[in-house]
Amino acid sequence: MSAQPQKSPLRFEPLFIYLHDLIWAGAMMILVLKVRYHFEPRSFPPHLLLRATGWFVAICAVVFPLFRLQRGLWRFTAANDMLRILNAVALANLLLLPVLFITDRLLDFPRSTPLILAPLLTLGLCLGRVATEAWAQGDLLQAFRFEDRTRPAAVVVGTAKTVAIYLKAIRRERRARPRVAGVVALDQAPTVGRTLQGQEILGGLARLTPILKALKAAEGRDPQVILAERRPDRALLQAVIASAGEAGARVVTVRGDGGMQPHPVQAADLLARPPRKLDPAGPRGLIAGKRILVTGAGGTIGGELTRQILAFGPERVILLDASEYNLYAIDRELTEAGAPKVWCAELGDVRDVRRLETLFAAERPDVVLHAAALKHVPLMELNPCEAVLTNVIGAANVARMARDACEALVFISTDKAVNPTNVMGATKRVAEQALQALTRGHAVKASAVRFGNVLGSTGSVVPLFERQIAAGGPLTVTDPGIERYFMTVQEAASLVLQAASLPPAAAPPGSGQIYVLDMGAPVKIDELARQLIRLHGLEPDRDIKIAYSGLRPGEKLYEEIFYNAETVSPTTVDGVMSAVEALPSWAALEGRIEALGAAATARDEASVLALLTELVPEFQRG
Repeated sequence: MSAQPQKSPLRFEPLFIYLHDLIWAGAMMILVLKVRYHFEPRSFPPHLLLRATGWFVAICAVVFPLFRLQRGLWRFTAANDMLRILNAVALANLLLLPVLFITDRLLDFPRSTPLILAPLLTLGLCLGRVATEAWAQGDLLQAFRFEDRTRPAAVVVGTAKTVAIYLKAIRRERRARPRVAGVVALDQAPTVGRTLQGQEILGGLARLTPILKALKAAEGRDPQVILAERRPDRALLQAVIASAGEAGARVVTVRGDGGMQPHPVQAADLLARPPRKLDPAGPRGLIAGKRILVTGAGGTIGGELTRQILAFGPERVILLDASEYNLYAIDRELTEAGAPKVWCAELGDVRDVRRLETLFAAERPDVVLHAAALKHVPLMELNPCEAVLTNVIGAANVARMARDACEALVFISTDKAVNPTNVMGATKRVAEQALQALTRGHAVKASAVRFGNVLGSTGSVVPLFERQIAAGGPLTVTDPGIERYFMTVQEAASLVLQAASLPPAAAPPGSGQIYVLDMGAPVKIDELARQLIRLHGLEPDRDIKIAYSGLRPGEKLYEEIFYNAETVSPTTVDGVMSAVEALPSWAALEGRIEALGAAATARDEASVLALLTELVPEFQRG
């Protein structure tokens, strides 16, 4: 026999509170009248008890809902509720005398009754609430503290163990304490109605949506879901977000960083894997006491690289960027954050050889991290010459400067460089080859790293979706089947530093070294869009529409991270893989790359595209 569906206790609480308060009102009126007449039934005027009690209960039946006494959840009782009760009782008593005067001229009704009734009834109404709070929270004093009612009521989701740890921890919090309404248990057989650390178990995960809807009705505003699991798997997170989105609730999580304050769910939490934290020992040995040059330092990756580098104690950090605003922004951020003043901001373009020569001579960097690039795929389709000048010629310029003067050089590439279908990917593939060829046989340890899409980076899909949600939609997805590899900006920067510090892998002469982070399974963009909508407490296709615009020029449904000819092997760092492939020498590349640069300088797009295809035979422009 199938079990009957369980109803959330929250559905019955308002009616129960309402009846409780009216019963108290009638009982207190009877008690006060009996006290005034010294408990002598013979001295009672005929019908006074029934008449006065009936009118007072009727008045309270109207007044109490005006002060929303029945909407308060007893597990939340605080000094705020006591003030509302006091105000409601005072108004009911003030109305009682005029009503009795109109109906029977206050015949035989003791005038002092309201003065005695008001404090007794206030005390009685508070008593049940305070007792429930003390039992639920294990803290009698909590009922006498003022509570921030601007915070939404919350349902905590997790296993019994994780929820208990969370509830114990927040009980010690005195600031910004969440208003917990109950628990949704992930254990197989949650006992509805039982308590966990003083909080009622309202049901299992399958009941989350109706529980949230009932709580929303009781509170009159959107509730919140606190996911107490510190490392929830993707399936759990998606189920919670879907239920919360249907009920109009927002989801927050407890981070695994030792803190107990909930944080909004971020796009990185939607990855099919936990974010990787790479070993900092190698980067620290590479950077401490060294002079580090970061090109493209004002961009998303360059800025995060700078933040991580400063934590490892460099002697000096040179921030190079062609964008005045981006350079100003990172310089201002570091200044306001109070970072050690070991950096300098240098305005310049990697296309400008003379600028690079002057900078390298003055600053003498030990390590170069080359993040400067033009990366927006549709824009590079429209501006192939600019893509070549920055992504190929600029990278070659930096490699020439670094090959005899520096210890390490890392070039940031992209998964779009594998079997490219767009100009941006093709230029990055040529740059991979040029950088490895230019530095072969020289003092510098050169390597390249391939990124997937970086969450939150400039021009990436997540900030676009966030803006579209804020505007009310629709969210634009190019194709329902499109999928991408994703990594966080912290992972991306860490991968660059790891690549610079890893010892060179054993590889045949004439081969290049490329590092890739294990990014797990690719994520469908359509699914990501729907999850982001739900994170805002909205329902896809109902509150926010999704519009499919078709693949853009140069875009493909899925990306690859390795060529078939590359030999892939793990490195000494968990999650970082190395790819080795025989690459052409500089003698074989030099003439064609010089011709490519000349065609780009002349803005000869036809020749640029022809030379890119010659250099990257896999390039099939979409």
